[in-house]
Amino acid sequence: MHDLDSSPLSLSLMATASSAPFFLFTLPAGAIADIVNRRLVIVSAVLWQGACVALLALGAWTRLVSAHSLLACIFALGIGLALGAPVWGAIVPDIVGKDELPSAVTLGGVQINLSGIVGPSLGGFLLPLLQAPLLISVNALAFVIVALVILPLRPREKHPTELRENLTESFISSLRYARNSRRMKIILFRNILFSLVISIVPALLPVIALKEMDCSATQLGLVFTSVAVGSLAGALIALPYLRRRISANAITSLAMAIVAVAMLAMAFIRQVPALMACAALAGVAWALAGSEIWVAGQRVMPGWVRGRMSAFLIMLGQGSMAVGALFWGTGVAHAGLNVTFAAAAPIALVGLALGHRFSINFAAEASVEAAPLDHLHDLSMVPRPDDGPIRITIEYVIANEHRERFRVLMQEVQATCRRNGAFQCRLDESLDQPGLFHLEYLVSSWAEHLRQNRRMTVDETRIFGMAWNLHSGESAPIIRHFLSTQRIMQLPGFGLSGRTFADTSSSSSPSLIITSPRQPHDRFEPAAQRLMRTG
Repeated sequence: MHDLDSSPLSLSLMATASSAPFFLFTLPAGAIADIVNRRLVIVSAVLWQGACVALLALGAWTRLVSAHSLLACIFALGIGLALGAPVWGAIVPDIVGKDELPSAVTLGGVQINLSGIVGPSLGGFLLPLLQAPLLISVNALAFVIVALVILPLRPREKHPTELRENLTESFISSLRYARNSRRMKIILFRNILFSLVISIVPALLPVIALKEMDCSATQLGLVFTSVAVGSLAGALIALPYLRRRISANAITSLAMAIVAVAMLAMAFIRQVPALMACAALAGVAWALAGSEIWVAGQRVMPGWVRGRMSAFLIMLGQGSMAVGALFWGTGVAHAGLNVTFAAAAPIALVGLALGHRFSINFAAEASVEAAPLDHLHDLSMVPRPDDGPIRITIEYVIANEHRERFRVLMQEVQATCRRNGAFQCRLDESLDQPGLFHLEYLVSSWAEHLRQNRRMTVDETRIFGMAWNLHSGESAPIIRHFLSTQRIMQLPGFGLSGRTFADTSSSSSPSLIITSPRQPHDRFEPAAQRLMRTG
């Protein structure tokens, strides 16, 4: 890029082109990762990357590469990275236990940092020897080798086929979960905040090295290697030491302070060794904050949505990196390099202050292991999986001294219902009988209701149990399930001859049973006959 277009904006757009695909494609990739074979996703993503690099190599051999085509190839390569990233994030918690998760995440960061040390150094060393066309061709071949290594992977299937979501349902449920999970929103916000600040490193290091200091390709490779060396030191030395002494939120705050110091120093230094030291310092901060935010996210993600929430973390983080790179590059073009770096330091301090307001320490106490609810499903009528919408109601009788406690608990209950599958949820109190509360939520289908119960975690089930135990009625809270008649009534031939039967034989049975003389359902007949016998 420096040879094709050496403007500061074009150099910073390299970081934008590599990060933007994560913002655009990672979330659909996360939805795919939770519903299809993960080996297929990984192999396809790696082969896509190999094809993009091969195309870049062809352009290098034919000397047809321009600045715009180079950015396009980097963008296409980023698509492959975005498609594969959520799968790797979703696999790790299945391999290790909860206590080993921080170490496993750190180990994953170590192998990335080792690659970051070897890759830029090797690339900077081999580029003058092999020249770009041959070096890029070898890189394309390496992707094919990676695909062959991954082929023996046999990820286990987790979900019964009849209850598995399709792609649209999976995508919608991920958005619904992120919107209704306060824990995830805090972690996503902290991820965005740090990514915006740290994006100045990959965006402007090439500008400093190539434009201000006239570095060679080898020296630029060493500068980026310094970032990886710092990250490795942060992961292997600083992180274990700090985890034994301070909280996760304190570690991320410390990382933001280190970034502020590094940015302020980069505004003034113009010697290669000093630049490498500042880059290493930024790498330490990157390892500290990146690891703690990722671990916190993995600790609060239930298994059923882990791939999609990992995709959210990656998507928003990389999207923030892309926006940040564009912001910093524009700042250099208009205000200059020194002013831009000097302005980054107080911005990092603002992020430090916000970090105390939105702490991530709650993640250490989260219990997201599966704890399915067994709401009474001994029903007279069992709907088909795609029947719906389904309305579920629960009636509570709450003593006056427990009313406020119950209202507080039900706020979390309603949030749980929404993020696990309900598209509508409300709590009403009877005016005729104060203390009689009626919880009602709707799901799109019977299969979605079954999935909703299976998605419950230990924390969520405990909240449900606490609200349940406040019930002061003579019997347990009454649960009813309703199947919407609207879709059946709109069927051809369903007219005035159709009948609606109300089954009142059991308070826990569905209150509404529908039959159609011209389109009978065998599963409805026993309840209908019983109703007719009883009057």
